[in-house]
Amino acid sequence: MSISSPASVSFRIGARDPTATECTDLACEASGLLSDPAVVSMIVFVSIAVFAAFAYIADARTHTREERRRVVDERDAFEEFTDRLGHITPRESEVAAEPAGRSGARLARFPTDPGGTADDELERAREAYRETVMAVPHYTEEYDDSYLESVTEELGDDVATAIWTEDRLSPALRTTLLNRAQGAREARERLLSAVDSELSELDSAEARLARIDRTRRNLDAHLSEGRSEPTFDALVDVWGTLEDLETTCGEIAMDRQERLRDPPFTRRTERDPAFYDYLYADLEAARYPVLAAIAEAVDRVRADRHALESRIAQVD
Repeated sequence: MSISSPASVSFRIGARDPTATECTDLACEASGLLSDPAVVSMIVFVSIAVFAAFAYIADARTHTREERRRVVDERDAFEEFTDRLGHITPRESEVAAEPAGRSGARLARFPTDPGGTADDELERAREAYRETVMAVPHYTEEYDDSYLESVTEELGDDVATAIWTEDRLSPALRTTLLNRAQGAREARERLLSAVDSELSELDSAEARLARIDRTRRNLDAHLSEGRSEPTFDALVDVWGTLEDLETTCGEIAMDRQERLRDPPFTRRTERDPAFYDYLYADLEAARYPVLAAIAEAVDRVRADRHALESRIAQVD
């Protein structure tokens, strides 16, 4: 897991995702059509069946679930590594080998293979790391680190130095390995909790936006039901309800921005990005998927309101 703080997120209702450069997808095209009163009666169809803006949240959910699977794999790998270490009994010696001091410079001078002849216990510890932490299915795709790079990142420079240069697994080294591996496992537990919370937030935002869009479409269907033109009062009432829906969108956006400004703490080192950067930086559609979906919802509500304003103005 590799998890630079993101810039402060600012969202204004009606604005697209802050990182979007051009609107070329079908949802944007539909939004443009909805601003034309001539096609208001086709709103249900232009909405593209299940509200295309939900694609932002659907993509985010798929991406987040995949990341969750990876975090679980890594957590389980560290748990297996500590279990295997627990079954290795180091040999006692008059001089106990301590983990070396933290020194990235020393690591840079390491040979490709460990120096000296390690005892069986140290070799088992080295191999246990390779066969667990470095054996998760996504390791090459996401990390592709060397053994030393991986140990340094996960367990620290001092542990990497010791496990690579010592010739025996001392009790002190084994204890340090266990403690650091346990810390890495706990870091995955914290991250997993944050990811699960984000999945719940995505579901909640989608459900709230779905209710808004369902109400919007029902209002349009209601106005289209009668054979005669709706009365002035009926049109104004619908316009007011649409205004309420836009206000609700604003509330959802404010809730989301609060979470973006106060991300869960999942960083292990200063090099790790903050949670939402870690989760969505590689998302192609939008780095702020919930805000992007809200913006699309507001576009549709506003298009309906503008169309109603034209109809209201034409009522005698």
